[in-house]
Amino acid sequence: MKIPALVRSILYGVTAKFRGRHNRLLAELRRDWGREIERERDMDVIATYNVLVARDQKVVDNQTWQDLGMDDLFAKIDRTAGMPGRHLLYHQMRTYENDDRVLAERARQQTIFMENQALREQCQVLLARLNARGSEWLASTLLNPFPERPRLAPIFYLCSFLSLGCLVGTAFIQILVIPALILMCANFAITAFYSWRITPYFAGLSQIVTMLDVSENLAAIADDHALPQLDCLRKTVPLVVRIRKRLGWLVIDRTALPDLAESALGYLNMFFLFDILVYLRSLAAMREHQAALVDILGAVGSLDSSIAVASYVQSLPYVTRPTLVGDCQLEVADLYNPLLAAPVSNSLVLIRRSALITGPNMAGKTVFIRTVGINVILAQTLNFCLAKRALIPRAIVRSAIRREDDLAAGQSYFFAEIRQILDFTRAEQDGQCSLFFIDEIFRGTNTIERIAASTAVLRHLGRRQIVIATTHDVELQGLLADTFDMYHFNDQVVDGHYGFDYRIQRGPAQSRNAIKLLSISGYPRGIIDEAEALVAHSFPQ
Repeated sequence: MKIPALVRSILYGVTAKFRGRHNRLLAELRRDWGREIERERDMDVIATYNVLVARDQKVVDNQTWQDLGMDDLFAKIDRTAGMPGRHLLYHQMRTYENDDRVLAERARQQTIFMENQALREQCQVLLARLNARGSEWLASTLLNPFPERPRLAPIFYLCSFLSLGCLVGTAFIQILVIPALILMCANFAITAFYSWRITPYFAGLSQIVTMLDVSENLAAIADDHALPQLDCLRKTVPLVVRIRKRLGWLVIDRTALPDLAESALGYLNMFFLFDILVYLRSLAAMREHQAALVDILGAVGSLDSSIAVASYVQSLPYVTRPTLVGDCQLEVADLYNPLLAAPVSNSLVLIRRSALITGPNMAGKTVFIRTVGINVILAQTLNFCLAKRALIPRAIVRSAIRREDDLAAGQSYFFAEIRQILDFTRAEQDGQCSLFFIDEIFRGTNTIERIAASTAVLRHLGRRQIVIATTHDVELQGLLADTFDMYHFNDQVVDGHYGFDYRIQRGPAQSRNAIKLLSISGYPRGIIDEAEALVAHSFPQ
């Protein structure tokens, strides 16, 4: 059959527009591969999925997550195409994975997507549809309980159909205009009273329809790598078709429409209960298939997350797949920090021992313990370390690095620290291997009590767990030699300039730098001489 010229022209215009949008998206994906993506991120929204599904899982606690700067690391790894990918990536980064098969599969998929450009771009083009406005409501809509069907539902249907019937009937029987107006006024009142309850669901429902369409298209991708996410989506295709038939074009997010269309739907809602009827029709399908829809969300998001992690791993100078062990031992070679533009690599070996790190300010002590903490978490979540070799304990990471006065609760800095480290002493009693990072322990109190309390607490924690602690109190080196290995960072003075090499050294620190800094900064010679004399008298070498 010959297609009319006008129809051919319209079809060509539509397909050309689609091809242009498709080509632009592909160009953006290829440009951004292996690069950090700058975008606005609402971390509270991104964390929604994790908050709702991680109730019974072992997760990185909030204090440790903030101490280690994990939100910043998430931003570096986040090259996801859609919001479900961001949800799953965040959840994976916060959840300790104990199943070696899951970790091995994550590593395998990272390799697949690094090596197979065509496959990943096919997936990314489809996943990008879930980056639209309103996608942030998808997880909360699916993971929260759907409300019960209202008891007045039959009356809503009756009012809608009667008002529409009367309005149409006025073309034949003019007297019907009176009941039509009465019914439309009644519907307006019903809308004003009831619509506020259902409005929050509409953005989520519209994104569910989009997610179903994306999942069906992903399931059609030829897959020679047996990706479990695509296999899961292929099994759900019959269900997806049934759900889409029940929802179809009725579920529309009005905020994503042009003003004219949005106004038209607004009037349909006010006078014919359009939104309410769509909501009632959708509610039954959502309640019946909620578990399956959550699985689809997880599969779609996990696929997107794997591609994002592959992009990040490919951008790194080197990584390694860690060896995870049940014993309390830690061995890392050439470990570096992903949050630094020019990181210095370091190595550390602890076999059923802890580490006390001393050294001057700004030498790299705090950065180093953050580096170790970040990599221990990455090893147990995404299955890679930023190192050349890594043997990592299956350990819960806890940190006490950022500690501040809590004025609202009336707690001083020192009291807040006491409470936090008390949690460490309780956590180490549950039999799970723990890795504690403590920066400048008890620095909020006097010297004598600080050294005494620090010795007792660190020795207690270090007997059964791994503790990596930093301190300026060199006296602790001798007091803790039975359970801790000593490490230190050095300072350097070259041609009158003070600096650091940021290399960790084994053994106790021998140098002090506070008076040296005063001298380099131009303090009067008399002050320097008196300070050095006091040190020599009070703390002879």
